[in-house]
Amino acid sequence: MSIDPLLQSVAHSIPVREANLDGQMLSGLRLNDGVVLSSSFRNSNFTSARLTGMMFQDCDFSGASFADASLENCMFVSCRAGGSNWRRARLVQSTSISSDFGHSDFSEMKFVQTTAMRCVLAHAVLRGATLSQSAIMDCALSDIVLDGATLANAVITRADLRSAQFAGMRCDTILFSECDLSERDLTGLTLARANLSGAKLDHTNLSGVDLSASILTGASLVGADLSGVTAPNTLFVRADLRAARLRNANLTQCVFVDARLDGCDLSGTKLEMAVFTRASAKSASFAAADMSYALMHHAKINGSDFSGSRFLRTDLHCASTEGCLFTAQHGSALQTVPERAVAELYDPSRIIPFHRAC
Repeated sequence: MSIDPLLQSVAHSIPVREANLDGQMLSGLRLNDGVVLSSSFRNSNFTSARLTGMMFQDCDFSGASFADASLENCMFVSCRAGGSNWRRARLVQSTSISSDFGHSDFSEMKFVQTTAMRCVLAHAVLRGATLSQSAIMDCALSDIVLDGATLANAVITRADLRSAQFAGMRCDTILFSECDLSERDLTGLTLARANLSGAKLDHTNLSGVDLSASILTGASLVGADLSGVTAPNTLFVRADLRAARLRNANLTQCVFVDARLDGCDLSGTKLEMAVFTRASAKSASFAAADMSYALMHHAKINGSDFSGSRFLRTDLHCASTEGCLFTAQHGSALQTVPERAVAELYDPSRIIPFHRAC
């Protein structure tokens, strides 16, 4: 099939079906507001093409080149584009669903307000790419290369990133929800304002990373190394930090409500105004930590080491402190207030109203 029937069909808003344009030279092509179904463009050349408002469904773009192309408001549904070339292309306000882009080259490409859902991006190369206000959701990302990429206001969810490459990647306000980054070395990355809710970071090396104002609610960081991290105003609500290392970290005003920190090393850490309400930090080390104005209401800190730590109105209301070591600890602490403890046990649902007989 030649290119003319395709152009005519699109120009007259007629869906194109079962077209075969394999190996065609389509460089500089202009297509607007068309629908292409079950067609083949294997090894075709779309270099510098301009596609706007196009929908491709069940099409084959294997080995095709979209280098330097511009695509806006386009949609790819159940398409095959393995080994395709998208270098320096621009994809704006577009969507890809259940499509295969494995082993494709997206180097230096710009993704703007673009979404990929349930797609295959295994072994894809996004070196130097920019993802702005874009989302990669529930996609296969094994061995994906993100070296030197810039992710701003981007979303990656439910992805296994244990084999991904991140050298020199820059992030700002990124969502890595429910992603698996276990046992990775993420040193050198900036993850300020990142949302890592529900992420798996067991035994991950995050030492020295900037996690300022990030969210790690429900994240698993068992045995992780967060030594020297800068993470003021970060949420660790319900996070699992058992046996994690947070030595000399800046955790000022962090929230550890209902978190698990048993066996955690927090020695030398800045914990001013941190909140440990109902947290479990048994046998943890707070040696030489600054705990000024920290709240440890109902926390379980049995057997923990506070030697040399600094207290200043540190609130230990109803905290379990059996077996704790306070050697050379200095400063003031607030102890349990009995009346408040009794009031906190009050449950109005258990009160039987008394009705005086008239």
